[in-house]
Amino acid sequence: MEPASGWIVADRCWLRCDRPARLVCILRAALNLLVPPLCWACRRPADDRLCEDCRGELPWIEPLAPRRRGSVLQQHWSPLEFEGPARAIVHALKFHCATALAALMAQQLVDSLPPRAFPPDAVLVPVPSSRIGLRRRGFDHADLLAVELGRRVLLPVQRPLKRETTLVRGQRGLGRGDRLAGRGFQVSAARNSPARVVLVDDVCTTGATLELCAQALLAGDGEVVSAVTYCSVP
Repeated sequence: MEPASGWIVADRCWLRCDRPARLVCILRAALNLLVPPLCWACRRPADDRLCEDCRGELPWIEPLAPRRRGSVLQQHWSPLEFEGPARAIVHALKFHCATALAALMAQQLVDSLPPRAFPPDAVLVPVPSSRIGLRRRGFDHADLLAVELGRRVLLPVQRPLKRETTLVRGQRGLGRGDRLAGRGFQVSAARNSPARVVLVDDVCTTGATLELCAQALLAGDGEVVSAVTYCSVP
């Protein structure tokens, strides 16, 4: 059952956290008993993870992004701009261990996207986090989002993608060209990848990461149908 609190629920997070992050989750759960739940966007008291005012300020956009020339992605769905409450939600999930927000994000995706964004014979594939990110957070945020999304659209989640172990620098500060060239990010896919795939991630910055993942899946004999991200950088 989903909690009504805006704070993390520890027993849910333990299943996906490593040891350093687990202590943080325990402390947050204890704090939840002492203070009223707060909206994750504005930090004011609220009965839910997102207060009504912040829900009304979500920066909704046309969900079907224009297809880039030469893109191997058939479709990219992203219903929100990476601004305001949407940005706060993503940061709370990634940097404040608010794993319960993955359910909120998944439900908003289901409510805002048409059924054709999730073909009935497709498999959801999360964009993998870096090892540094996994160590820091203790969980894979895109994986959490994919699992919550899969529960709602009744699609399975598979994980054929992996980051290359030789990765030494991140993508922050890199442009689309550098990212497409694999500078700061490399990914590979297992052979016999799922035939029809919907990539899942929290934010699309330049689209290069999604393209690299799609190309890796195609090289692994998969077929990328589309990508779904919670929001996109304008």
